[in-house]
Amino acid sequence: MRLGFWLTQKKVVVTGRHSIPKGKPIIFAPNHQNALMDPLALVCTNMHQSVWLARADIFKSKTVSSILKYLKLLPVYRIRDGKDNLSNNEEIFAQVIQLLENKQTVALFPEAAHSGKRQMLPHKKAIPRIALEAEAKNNFKLDLQIIPVGITYSHYWKFNRSLVVHYGKPIEISQFREEYLENPQKTMLDLRDEIHSKLIPLIIQIESKTHYPEYEKIMQLAGKVYSKRRFFCKNSSLQLFYAEKELICKLEQLEDLQPEDLSSLIAATRQYSSDVEKADISDKQIENAGKANWSKVLLSLTAAILTLPIIIFGFIFNAIPFIIPRTILGRKVKDKTFLSSFDFVTGLIVFPVYYLIAAYILFIWTDSLQISIITFIAMPFIGKMAYQLLVFYRVILLKIGYLTGRKSYRNAIKRLSKQRNELIALILEKVNF
Repeated sequence: MRLGFWLTQKKVVVTGRHSIPKGKPIIFAPNHQNALMDPLALVCTNMHQSVWLARADIFKSKTVSSILKYLKLLPVYRIRDGKDNLSNNEEIFAQVIQLLENKQTVALFPEAAHSGKRQMLPHKKAIPRIALEAEAKNNFKLDLQIIPVGITYSHYWKFNRSLVVHYGKPIEISQFREEYLENPQKTMLDLRDEIHSKLIPLIIQIESKTHYPEYEKIMQLAGKVYSKRRFFCKNSSLQLFYAEKELICKLEQLEDLQPEDLSSLIAATRQYSSDVEKADISDKQIENAGKANWSKVLLSLTAAILTLPIIIFGFIFNAIPFIIPRTILGRKVKDKTFLSSFDFVTGLIVFPVYYLIAAYILFIWTDSLQISIITFIAMPFIGKMAYQLLVFYRVILLKIGYLTGRKSYRNAIKRLSKQRNELIALILEKVNF
């Protein structure tokens, strides 16, 4: 599972892992944006064998329910599951409290649903209720800790993305003792709000409801440029995370203090997006093709030719299992937020089966067990390298297409590239950089 998770990510950066206490009961409270990939982001970045609480509707099938419970998942019932089922939570919460009393770790999402956006949903009371009832049952001597966890993806659905996981400082439940004894309901709400406030610094949170798509677009356009003008840390992924986070904060300040300036920025962003769509040219084409020149392209082509064997090896042993989940099987996924989860789960089955078949065919062909085993081990790693090289090849093709394309195409790229640069300059100006 960890190997598969690592192979699907371009880069995984983890911070704050040292703040996870040892020998104490823990509740992990991560934000939830990307279905199954969010639990995996925790499972694969810390050594705890946590019991997860998940929405009850996925436990309807007895077979699926047995598998999920084997994987240490327990159901949590919500109002949408029917009022009559809410009483089932009493038994589930009692099991969870018993786990915490045995100094085990539990994990559940404060939002109780995934959003598919850089925008947390309102938090529910499940975590505060479990934590406070567990401590109250043990006279607030359990020393229970809630760890907020921020999960940030460079993209939700695409393969080979960057992932940043921030483990926040523990929230000690014992500090709520006096307040809980006086007013339990208010304390639950206060703890819910405390978890929310502790999560905000660990994620990129876009508060704006009106201009969310434009905020996202502005961040994609100007995030990298902004990060080059502000230093936060040496790690490139964290540097970009903090830069994009600050950029969003400044846009929100602009929305509050100078709404007219934000409106002009939003209008320019919409105009650029509309022009790009009309031209049927992607922003990636404009960004890369606009910088093209023959000397750099020829140098890149030399590197491409030298790495061609990796591409060929990676394609032969990875193309079919890569394409099957994303084209044939992926069509059945109606909710876009489940796409990356679906690809990951099917990949765990399809890739190993394909690798075994390919290794067996290779053994028959070469009559060498050693070659078959070495090739089998190399298949996933060369596949990952090949995919990253494929991105490099695509950029080269974009630049060649620009340099050899029709004059009308080059003129369109030049015009949109100029418009893009002017928009980025306007963004940086408006956020007072």
